[in-house]
Amino acid sequence: MKFRPAPIFEIVRLIDLQPPGETGFCMLVASSAATEFVSELREELDLQIAGSLGLIEVAELTAIALLDQLRTGGDAVVLMAGFDRWGDSQFVALDVNRSRLDTGAFLIFHVDLKTAGRFLDHAPNIRSFLGPNIFAPVPDTSSMGPREISDRLNQLRTHYGMSDAEVIDRAAKNDLPAEPDFIEWLVLLGRSELVL
Repeated sequence: MKFRPAPIFEIVRLIDLQPPGETGFCMLVASSAATEFVSELREELDLQIAGSLGLIEVAELTAIALLDQLRTGGDAVVLMAGFDRWGDSQFVALDVNRSRLDTGAFLIFHVDLKTAGRFLDHAPNIRSFLGPNIFAPVPDTSSMGPREISDRLNQLRTHYGMSDAEVIDRAAKNDLPAEPDFIEWLVLLGRSELVL
């Protein structure tokens, strides 16, 4: 599975380019605990397009219940999370009923790395709707000060017990896990060319 790093403002730019009334799709691959980007997404939507953001927690919903909720909502952008609790049959059911996703909203599927693989394996038609729009949200380094970058890099070093040099070396050898944190790490180091 290929995904690319993108700051939230770039994802909102993609949303803004979507023709009015036409459904758009993207997938954000981040840990299910990573929710800080939601407030950033909401802020960027307000700044760039004055669009509303709907949030749907899908963990306890069936595919049909999710589709019904999408049909009755009026938000311009809908972020769906909780897919890690879905079984494979739920993804198949969503894929079979994919035409009901055509709501005129921009739909964002928030999934962790493992769930992204299951989702895309069991919903190949939705995968085609996504096209290249599979992203790992990363910080906008142009808006981060050196101290913020340094603090975040220290958090990553401590959490993974690795040095910057080890991460760069493993990325150069294509031996780095495709985790969003490692993508963020490389971006913060100014080495995004090493992201697959």
